[in-house]
Amino acid sequence: MRIARILTVAALLAGGSAVAKKNDTVELRTPGTTVRASVDAQGLQGPEVKLRMTDSALQGQAFERPVDLKLSDQRIQGTVDQKPVDLTVRERPEVVEMMGTFAGQPSSLTLSPDALTGSVGPCGYNLIIERDRKHYRGTRACGDQRENDVFLAIPKPLEQESASGRMAALSVLLSQP
Repeated sequence: MRIARILTVAALLAGGSAVAKKNDTVELRTPGTTVRASVDAQGLQGPEVKLRMTDSALQGQAFERPVDLKLSDQRIQGTVDQKPVDLTVRERPEVVEMMGTFAGQPSSLTLSPDALTGSVGPCGYNLIIERDRKHYRGTRACGDQRENDVFLAIPKPLEQESASGRMAALSVLLSQP
Protein backbone atom coordinates (compact mmCIF):
# COMPACT_ATOMS: atom_id res chain seq x y z
CA MET A 1 0.00 0.00 0.00
CA ARG A 2 2.79 2.41 0.90
CA ILE A 3 4.60 1.73 -2.42
CA ALA A 4 1.37 2.43 -4.33
CA ARG A 5 1.03 5.82 -2.61
CA ILE A 6 4.64 6.69 -3.34
CA LEU A 7 4.22 5.74 -7.01
CA THR A 8 0.99 7.77 -7.23
CA VAL A 9 2.67 10.84 -5.71
CA ALA A 10 5.67 10.41 -8.03
CA ALA A 11 3.40 10.14 -11.07
CA LEU A 12 1.49 13.28 -10.06
CA LEU A 13 4.70 15.23 -9.52
CA ALA A 14 6.17 14.06 -12.81
CA GLY A 15 3.18 14.56 -15.05
CA GLY A 16 0.58 16.51 -13.12
CA SER A 17 -2.94 15.30 -12.75
CA ALA A 18 -5.28 14.92 -15.71
CA VAL A 19 -7.75 17.23 -13.99
CA ALA A 20 -5.21 20.02 -13.61
CA LYS A 21 -4.15 19.75 -17.25
CA LYS A 22 -7.75 19.78 -18.50
CA ASN A 23 -8.54 22.85 -16.41
CA ASP A 24 -5.58 24.69 -17.94
CA THR A 25 -6.66 24.10 -21.54
CA VAL A 26 -8.28 26.62 -23.83
CA GLU A 27 -10.62 24.77 -26.15
CA LEU A 28 -12.59 25.87 -29.22
CA ARG A 29 -14.90 23.16 -30.53
CA THR A 30 -17.08 23.51 -33.62
CA PRO A 31 -18.97 20.88 -35.63
CA GLY A 32 -16.01 20.79 -38.03
CA THR A 33 -12.94 21.11 -35.82
CA THR A 34 -11.51 21.14 -32.31
CA VAL A 35 -8.57 23.28 -31.22
CA ARG A 36 -6.97 22.75 -27.80
CA ALA A 37 -3.94 24.39 -26.25
CA SER A 38 -2.58 24.16 -22.74
CA VAL A 39 -2.04 27.51 -21.04
CA ASP A 40 0.81 28.09 -18.61
CA ALA A 41 3.21 30.83 -17.55
CA GLN A 42 5.11 30.49 -20.86
CA GLY A 43 2.10 30.78 -23.17
CA LEU A 44 -0.15 28.45 -25.17
CA GLN A 45 0.98 25.07 -26.47
CA GLY A 46 -0.93 22.55 -28.57
CA PRO A 47 -0.72 20.60 -31.81
CA GLU A 48 -1.63 23.67 -33.90
CA VAL A 49 -0.58 26.44 -31.52
CA LYS A 50 2.86 27.28 -30.13
CA LEU A 51 2.75 30.78 -28.68
CA ARG A 52 5.03 32.40 -26.10
CA MET A 53 3.33 35.05 -23.99
CA THR A 54 5.06 37.70 -21.91
CA ASP A 55 3.69 40.90 -20.38
CA SER A 56 4.59 42.72 -23.59
CA ALA A 57 4.32 40.17 -26.44
CA LEU A 58 2.58 37.14 -27.93
CA GLN A 59 4.84 35.40 -30.45
CA GLY A 60 5.20 32.09 -32.22
CA GLN A 61 3.13 30.00 -34.63
CA ALA A 62 -0.58 29.27 -34.82
CA PHE A 63 -2.20 27.20 -37.57
CA GLU A 64 1.05 27.38 -39.54
CA ARG A 65 0.96 31.19 -39.46
CA PRO A 66 3.59 33.38 -37.81
CA VAL A 67 2.31 35.49 -34.89
CA ASP A 68 4.21 38.57 -33.71
CA LEU A 69 2.11 40.80 -31.46
CA LYS A 70 3.21 43.54 -29.08
CA LEU A 71 0.99 44.04 -26.03
CA SER A 72 0.44 47.14 -23.93
CA ASP A 73 -2.29 48.18 -21.49
CA GLN A 74 -4.65 49.38 -24.21
CA ARG A 75 -3.17 48.15 -27.52
CA ILE A 76 -2.34 45.03 -29.48
CA GLN A 77 -0.11 45.72 -32.49
CA GLY A 78 1.92 43.62 -34.88
CA THR A 79 1.22 40.94 -37.46
CA VAL A 80 -0.51 37.59 -37.85
CA ASP A 81 0.41 35.73 -41.03
CA GLN A 82 2.32 38.91 -41.99
CA LYS A 83 -0.99 40.85 -42.03
CA PRO A 84 -1.40 43.93 -39.83
CA VAL A 85 -2.94 43.88 -36.36
CA ASP A 86 -3.87 47.14 -34.65
CA LEU A 87 -6.42 46.77 -31.88
CA THR A 88 -7.50 49.07 -29.08
CA VAL A 89 -8.37 47.24 -25.85
CA ARG A 90 -10.70 48.70 -23.25
CA GLU A 91 -11.31 47.08 -19.89
CA ARG A 92 -14.27 47.89 -17.70
CA PRO A 93 -15.41 46.01 -14.60
CA GLU A 94 -15.87 42.38 -15.77
CA VAL A 95 -15.89 43.36 -19.49
CA VAL A 96 -13.08 43.55 -22.04
CA GLU A 97 -13.64 45.06 -25.47
CA MET A 98 -11.29 45.28 -28.42
CA MET A 99 -11.74 47.08 -31.71
CA GLY A 100 -9.62 47.69 -34.78
CA THR A 101 -7.91 45.51 -37.36
CA PHE A 102 -6.88 41.87 -36.93
CA ALA A 103 -4.89 40.18 -39.71
CA GLY A 104 -5.93 43.00 -42.03
CA GLN A 105 -9.69 42.68 -41.31
CA PRO A 106 -11.99 44.90 -39.25
CA SER A 107 -12.57 43.27 -35.86
CA SER A 108 -14.59 44.02 -32.74
CA LEU A 109 -14.90 41.54 -29.87
CA THR A 110 -16.48 41.80 -26.39
CA LEU A 111 -15.80 39.32 -23.59
CA SER A 112 -17.86 39.37 -20.40
CA PRO A 113 -18.75 36.80 -17.74
CA ASP A 114 -22.02 36.22 -19.65
CA ALA A 115 -21.05 36.28 -23.34
CA LEU A 116 -18.40 36.52 -26.05
CA THR A 117 -19.73 38.41 -29.06
CA GLY A 118 -18.37 40.12 -32.14
CA SER A 119 -15.95 39.34 -34.91
CA VAL A 120 -12.25 38.69 -35.23
CA GLY A 121 -10.67 38.22 -38.63
CA PRO A 122 -13.10 36.36 -40.90
CA CYS A 123 -15.18 34.87 -38.05
CA GLY A 124 -18.10 36.28 -36.08
CA TYR A 125 -19.22 34.84 -32.72
CA ASN A 126 -22.32 34.88 -30.54
CA LEU A 127 -21.50 32.72 -27.52
CA ILE A 128 -23.38 32.72 -24.20
CA ILE A 129 -22.05 31.37 -20.89
CA GLU A 130 -23.33 27.92 -19.92
CA ARG A 131 -25.07 27.27 -16.60
CA ASP A 132 -21.85 25.80 -15.19
CA ARG A 133 -20.29 29.30 -15.66
CA LYS A 134 -17.20 27.61 -17.14
CA HIS A 135 -17.95 27.35 -20.87
CA TYR A 136 -19.43 29.51 -23.60
CA ARG A 137 -21.71 28.01 -26.25
CA GLY A 138 -23.45 29.42 -29.30
CA THR A 139 -22.90 30.13 -32.98
CA ARG A 140 -20.19 31.40 -35.28
CA ALA A 141 -19.97 32.38 -38.91
CA CYS A 142 -16.73 32.31 -40.88
CA GLY A 143 -17.28 33.67 -44.36
CA ASP A 144 -20.38 31.95 -45.78
CA GLN A 145 -20.24 29.05 -43.32
CA ARG A 146 -22.50 29.29 -40.24
CA GLU A 147 -21.95 26.80 -37.41
CA ASN A 148 -24.18 26.03 -34.45
CA ASP A 149 -23.13 24.32 -31.23
CA VAL A 150 -19.80 26.12 -30.97
CA PHE A 151 -18.09 25.58 -27.60
CA LEU A 152 -15.37 27.72 -25.98
CA ALA A 153 -13.60 27.05 -22.67
CA ILE A 154 -11.29 29.75 -21.29
CA PRO A 155 -9.10 28.41 -18.45
CA LYS A 156 -8.22 30.37 -15.31
CA PRO A 157 -4.58 30.98 -16.36
CA LEU A 158 -5.80 32.76 -19.50
CA GLU A 159 -8.51 34.67 -17.60
CA GLN A 160 -5.78 35.97 -15.30
CA GLU A 161 -3.66 37.41 -18.12
CA SER A 162 -3.79 41.13 -18.85
CA ALA A 163 -6.77 42.27 -20.90
CA SER A 164 -4.58 42.74 -23.99
CA GLY A 165 -2.86 39.36 -23.50
CA ARG A 166 -6.17 37.56 -23.06
CA MET A 167 -7.76 39.21 -26.11
CA ALA A 168 -4.66 38.67 -28.27
CA ALA A 169 -4.57 34.94 -27.47
CA LEU A 170 -8.32 34.52 -27.99
CA SER A 171 -8.16 36.48 -31.26
CA VAL A 172 -5.49 34.18 -32.68
CA LEU A 173 -7.60 31.12 -31.84
CA LEU A 174 -10.99 32.54 -32.81
CA SER A 175 -9.83 33.95 -36.17
CA GLN A 176 -9.11 30.46 -37.52
CA PRO A 177 -12.02 29.35 -39.76
